[in-house]
Amino acid sequence: MSEIRFEFYGRLASLADRPSIDLATTFPIRLQDALTHLAEQLPQIHDNLERCACAVGDQLVHRDLMIHEQMTIALLPPVTGG
Repeated sequence: MSEIRFEFYGRLASLADRPSIDLATTFPIRLQDALTHLAEQLPQIHDNLERCACAVGDQLVHRDLMIHEQMTIALLPPVTGG
């Protein structure tokens, strides 16, 4: 087993009560499936995951991304303001 690190920003960090989590998984795995496993481990963020953007480095990535190796994925909640 290997790990994917998910970094939480904004409201997600507050809801998760931590800045990140390492999710143990087997590769390859589709990002959407990894997010489903994440929601099972942290049910308090489940309702917010659908609206989050996912980024690897400085690139937004689609939830169909196949993950083949350890990586860090930033979860970016929508920003509101005026």
